[in-house]
Amino acid sequence: MSFWNPFKENDPKELFLSFDPQAASFSSVSWNFDVKVPGERRYMVETQKEKKTTIDWVKGQTEDVSFYSDGKIVRKRRIPKDREELCHLMNLSLHATIKASLDSHKEFITTPVSGVTTLDYEAEAKALLWIQASFGTLSRALKKVREENSYFLTGAFFSGLEPETQENVLRLIAFNLDILFYFQKDETLRILVFDDKNMGQGQARNPSFQQIIKVTKPQFYDEIIKLTHEVATVGELK
Repeated sequence: MSFWNPFKENDPKELFLSFDPQAASFSSVSWNFDVKVPGERRYMVETQKEKKTTIDWVKGQTEDVSFYSDGKIVRKRRIPKDREELCHLMNLSLHATIKASLDSHKEFITTPVSGVTTLDYEAEAKALLWIQASFGTLSRALKKVREENSYFLTGAFFSGLEPETQENVLRLIAFNLDILFYFQKDETLRILVFDDKNMGQGQARNPSFQQIIKVTKPQFYDEIIKLTHEVATVGELK
């Protein structure tokens, strides 16, 4: 069933059920990353195939969900009081987009890299400890969001070709951390982490961490998978 079938009524439920994030050239998910007014909450998913598909759920003075194709609105619906089913479908769209993106990199992660040395093993072991400690700090912050209603998540996820460089990247932004996994042509994994603590988002110019990973790509990828799923779960629409 085509996502933008002109012969079907643009029922939000049908549009949700027809949404397919598989094999997209890029995918993105955001949680309150582009709010327009104080107190607004915004959840957005976007994929690019033949066309760019966007689902935008906004909770402000009113609560609405909008569907776009290549930037043109297809359907906008005010969310009813009985909203459980539509919330579930929106969360399903967010999780499915993230899962499809993470799964698309599995072949790269398991492809060996040539020219590995003992120094690579030693450097990657230290780097993994740094990643686990930093991700652990972020995980504790996410726990506070999950447990206290006064907190809310600000974050974004992107997977695909970076517009400026055309490099293949997986990027996760949550709170003060901006994490980038570059899937390089020589099969190495390049990781950069920027820390915007005590600054505005996106203000850090130099990475707090950077490392080329050759030997232990699966271990590092497991860490970003776990963190991304945790962010996505904490960020679920309720």
